[in-house]
Amino acid sequence: MSNRVHLFWCFIFSIVFWVLVQQENGFSEFRNLKESPIRVAVLNNVSEFTIAVRGEYEIVNPKDGSVVTGSRRLKSSLVTATPNGFKIGEKEFYSNRLGIVTDKDVTVRINGKDKNFRGQMDIVKTGKGKFVVINSLDLERYVQGVLYHEVSHRWPIEAIKAQAVATRTYALYRMKMSADELFDVTSDIYSQVYGGKSAERYRTNTAVERTRGLILIYNNEILPAYFHSNCGGYTEDANELWEEHNIPPLKGRVCPYSVKSPHNSWKKNFRSKDIEEKLAKFKYNTGAIENIAIVARNKSGRIKTLKFTSRDGRVTFVSGKEFRAIIGPNEVKSNNYVVQMKGYYFDLIGKGWGHGVGLCQWGAENMSRQQKKFDEILAFYYPATSIVNMYNAGKMNLTVDVAKIRKFKEEKKKKEQRQKKSAKGVALPVGRQAPGGKK
Repeated sequence: MSNRVHLFWCFIFSIVFWVLVQQENGFSEFRNLKESPIRVAVLNNVSEFTIAVRGEYEIVNPKDGSVVTGSRRLKSSLVTATPNGFKIGEKEFYSNRLGIVTDKDVTVRINGKDKNFRGQMDIVKTGKGKFVVINSLDLERYVQGVLYHEVSHRWPIEAIKAQAVATRTYALYRMKMSADELFDVTSDIYSQVYGGKSAERYRTNTAVERTRGLILIYNNEILPAYFHSNCGGYTEDANELWEEHNIPPLKGRVCPYSVKSPHNSWKKNFRSKDIEEKLAKFKYNTGAIENIAIVARNKSGRIKTLKFTSRDGRVTFVSGKEFRAIIGPNEVKSNNYVVQMKGYYFDLIGKGWGHGVGLCQWGAENMSRQQKKFDEILAFYYPATSIVNMYNAGKMNLTVDVAKIRKFKEEKKKKEQRQKKSAKGVALPVGRQAPGGKK
């Protein structure tokens, strides 16, 4: 009988000890993350913002994890810059970077809406007195916060699972590429649209759980898994937009699955004067536009070069991808269209939505309705790739050849600078790498 009593009290002591350790460590969700959580810039280059925490929290020094202060609740507070740091509400902190750690949600107001986020929230004041707000969290949690903004949670589960793998893969790729930078991704269309916990839904979370850790690799390297809304019937070669990605899985191909989907076709009317003004900001001084002609297309049908002719006979050439970047990706939905001039106006009549590289989201939706599984969808849009579990990869060295890509970009940058110089100082807009959605 005494042995049973002894075992009972040992068990009780173990439970109490475990609880005390958890309380001492506090806020376990963030501190039990893997060594490299993904870092998402949810706000960038803002003068001030509002933040709140619904429960207990600690404000820590991200460099060593030491606790600066803490409380049971942080009411909605305005964060403003000061000469020696910044204020959260009325309390001043003499530091340019602090982290907020909690087991509850951190609420940040973004574009007039309060959004809740898991994980740690770092407040960084830059040299210009602006703020970058960085959400660091587990990769799986991040994917949960992305899916709802990239695909419908009402889609067939296999299409959502395919998107989950693509999203996770691209995020991991960016983590490898940006290890020496302040953050890995932004929360807008220039990375992957991320809404934090506020964007989580049951079916998208289910897709994340059912594909937990699954990523795409090619030649034992993490694939830059780009995706887009609708390819218009033919996906694009990645190297048409980003020359460093000239690999088989990112080559364009005929896609029969997208043609009857939303956004497969579109039409947009423009006033020529508005376009002239936008182009002039990037040193393309077209004058009063009389005609726009398509000079060349690539094999996918997307425009390589446009020719603008002014009413006084002046001719200006602009690449198709630069024109779309200048006018806006939601105005010119894709780079595959025809032009119909109408006096001082013109129509663009096009196919598809997005850059066209990699996974076609509406094509994936259609494939899933034809009983295709997520791995079949991924094999179609990313041929020659393998699906592996990043958490069970064993001795596989899943990486990205960062040095090779950076060297390629540096050489390309020097080449473009030489071209600008020979073109008598005409400045060209620099494109951003955006993996998906409607970019």
